[in-house]
Amino acid sequence: MQLRSRDALVICLDATGMSERQLARTAGLSHATVNHLVTGRRTGCTLATARAIERALGVGEGTLFDSTYELETAK
Repeated sequence: MQLRSRDALVICLDATGMSERQLARTAGLSHATVNHLVTGRRTGCTLATARAIERALGVGEGTLFDSTYELETAK
């Protein structure tokens, strides 16, 4: 899954008042995974990671991550 916008992720994180560590804990992920997406070090992740982040932030599926990228690279 491709992160649509690092800025959108940061805005959602700020809007919830969660820290990166709280998001990681709530989503069941490592802090490093969340940090790498927030800082732009990584722009992609697995479907499970994307969905866990979106659920933890309370946004709809596909709001922050684009599955089109994954489908195109799988061809």
